[in-house]
Amino acid sequence: MTKVTIDLSKCAGHGACVDVCPAGVFEMKDGKAVVVNEAACIECRACEEACPEKCITVTSE
Repeated sequence: MTKVTIDLSKCAGHGACVDVCPAGVFEMKDGKAVVVNEAACIECRACEEACPEKCITVTSE
């Protein structure tokens, strides 16, 4: 199982994760990125690389 975590205290709302995610895991809500479809994550980690604040973590459990 994949776990996608966003540290919302660091998220500046750039939306880079939304733009690069090929699986549609993220959406922007109230100026922050949120995980809306964690089960679709393919663990490509594009979101981790794209985030300027490095506030996204993808882990396998």
